[in-house]
Amino acid sequence: MAPIPGLRNLLLAAAAAVITSAGAVYVLVQPDDATRKITGTAAAAPGLAWSVDATAAYDGASPEFRDPVAGTEYDIGSAGFVEAGDTLVAVVGSSDGDMSLRNPTMIGIDAASGAVRWRTPAAHLGGCARAPLDNHLVCFTGPSEPPALIGYDIGSGKVTRTSLEWSVFALATAEDRLYLAEGDVESDDVRVHSGTLADPDAHWTRAFTMGTAWESLPADALDVAHGQGLFALGADLAGFDLRTGAPTWTAELTGCSRTTQTNPALVVRIHTDCTGYRITGSDILDHTGRVLATTDHEAAHSLSIDLPTDDTVPVLLADGARDRRTGQLMWTSPDLVTQPRTTQSEYGNATSGSAIAVLGDVALLRDDAAGTTTGLDMRTGRRLWQHATERSGTPNAWDGDVVVFADSTGLWAIDPKSGGTVWDIPFRAVTDVPDALSDGGQVTARGKGHYVYASARTLIGLRPLGR
Repeated sequence: MAPIPGLRNLLLAAAAAVITSAGAVYVLVQPDDATRKITGTAAAAPGLAWSVDATAAYDGASPEFRDPVAGTEYDIGSAGFVEAGDTLVAVVGSSDGDMSLRNPTMIGIDAASGAVRWRTPAAHLGGCARAPLDNHLVCFTGPSEPPALIGYDIGSGKVTRTSLEWSVFALATAEDRLYLAEGDVESDDVRVHSGTLADPDAHWTRAFTMGTAWESLPADALDVAHGQGLFALGADLAGFDLRTGAPTWTAELTGCSRTTQTNPALVVRIHTDCTGYRITGSDILDHTGRVLATTDHEAAHSLSIDLPTDDTVPVLLADGARDRRTGQLMWTSPDLVTQPRTTQSEYGNATSGSAIAVLGDVALLRDDAAGTTTGLDMRTGRRLWQHATERSGTPNAWDGDVVVFADSTGLWAIDPKSGGTVWDIPFRAVTDVPDALSDGGQVTARGKGHYVYASARTLIGLRPLGR
């Protein structure tokens, strides 16, 4: 296998390995290398700062990176990592294509250099939080292990274990607090607790009479990232105050309906008929459960990135934009609805919402039926630009200037205000190893021009040239 240029983890002669007693934790200290220009890319493109191959980070066969959020009890997650300041935390283990990930290991990677700081065993985890708490990545054990919280120290990988009397099925963090849900979802006997890693119900405990089948348990049952607590099980929704746990509202989902969350403490409820999985309308609920706005339009949007400048930027609902505080209709645009499909199907709607990202004051739209990508001014609804779609990757990251897309062939960035391509990085320009980067992954912007991309086999750091 040909090496990837800049793969400093393989340069063991340049590394000093320090072994601690915390479960065979390894810290690799390596010198800083210059960021490398990626051949054939534009002057505006970031260079390759570092790369980490799964085979260098793991001592086992067929290693692959996984996002810790999905846990390790089953191999159901995708490539990714949790961003924890100057450390990236990922899982690496042996994947054989079935539902298990053998010998999973949690690793901490220096976000600036790519050096592997530590390794700690990470078997039988049911899931982990998307953000660290008190310098720890907090996880919970899966059903095959005694109930416990497992905290991985971000700096060292040292494990803190807190035994529990209840089995956790959802966990989240916000600011200085831990939130977890536990109980029997099939008996409508569940509770949400707020506390810390050491004392998980230190702040409050609230019981909720709601549930679902275990096989229908959603991955996002507990959301605390949008200014309120939202608990969703089966057909039941419940809002709660993050500081006190006091219930604030309840609502129901009919049929196969679903929700998306946005700031400040808004829930978009998308009404969907299970017969043919057709959308019949949508509404917006505020932090009290009050319906701010409603529509019977079939178009609903699926945003990969939702980062409006502030709450004065309206929220999209079908073919229009609504004031986030009052629900008042601010403007409409036909660009928000795709062209009808040329061939009808017994499943789904003829048209859909076209928005794929909200970036500051701009909405990014893609209409696959028309073959166009469009930028809309979110404050006025005015079309800023429209181009023929040449590549249909997913918008993964926004650094405040450009939005970065990814597909199986590479990464590229466009200016959302003009639609122009700013840079393009083919994966084969980074490495000549087939499929080293092309099997799908996660892109995170760590600042203007600074990115990390994770595929199943390789992680790379990108940053501006000249530093």
